[in-house]
Amino acid sequence: MEIKGNIKNLIKDALKKLKIEVGDIELEYPLNLEMGDYSTNIAMMIAKKEKTNPKELAEKIVAEILRNLPEEILKVEAKNGFINFYLSHKFFVKKTEEILEQKENFGKNNLLKGEKVIVEYTDPNPFKEFHIGHLMSNTIGEAISRVIEASGAEVKRACYQGDIGLHVAKTVWAMKEKNVSGDISISVLGEMYALGAKAYEGDEKTTAMAGQAKKEIEKINKEIYEKNPKIYEKYYLLGRKVSL
Repeated sequence: MEIKGNIKNLIKDALKKLKIEVGDIELEYPLNLEMGDYSTNIAMMIAKKEKTNPKELAEKIVAEILRNLPEEILKVEAKNGFINFYLSHKFFVKKTEEILEQKENFGKNNLLKGEKVIVEYTDPNPFKEFHIGHLMSNTIGEAISRVIEASGAEVKRACYQGDIGLHVAKTVWAMKEKNVSGDISISVLGEMYALGAKAYEGDEKTTAMAGQAKKEIEKINKEIYEKNPKIYEKYYLLGRKVSL
């Protein structure tokens, strides 16, 4: 961000006037807005080397910066060794105008130009209902993908559906038990999964039956891997189709 670079240069110029050379300068976004829009602890980082008090050094740096304060910065303060920068209303007005003018192109850059990035997100499991947790992952994943794209990278989005495994076998077991077939909704699969999961975990009142169900579900899990037509074609492919 341009303003961030400008602030770093102000600090470096101030330090040069104090005859202090430094490398890169870290700027942070204070959690408390009362501490400014940007903050740095550079005075504390170099005070020991310069054999001086960090609070006094911070005040000297601020004094140099204030000699030629640019209009995008409202004020600069030294507090407990930190140097806090407060951006002006003019800066925010100007940036708002830029956003309105550039619209979706605002903030685009070439920082990651030539890079290839894969972002995996959402990952809903077939044979279970798509829920709010998947929506959260979808929103975050898509936002991250767009930010990376805006920096010039080529982004590939990946979504791995767990379309085989015990959770599938539990649902298929219940579909078989209830003879579920034909035109069904995803909510029916949700009910079947709940039924199969309960049977697999067992019930204190029906321990023997639960043990039998667990064995049958594990057998069905193996049969799905082997694509046994009685299970795979009749129940698995139906549930997979409805899910997708």
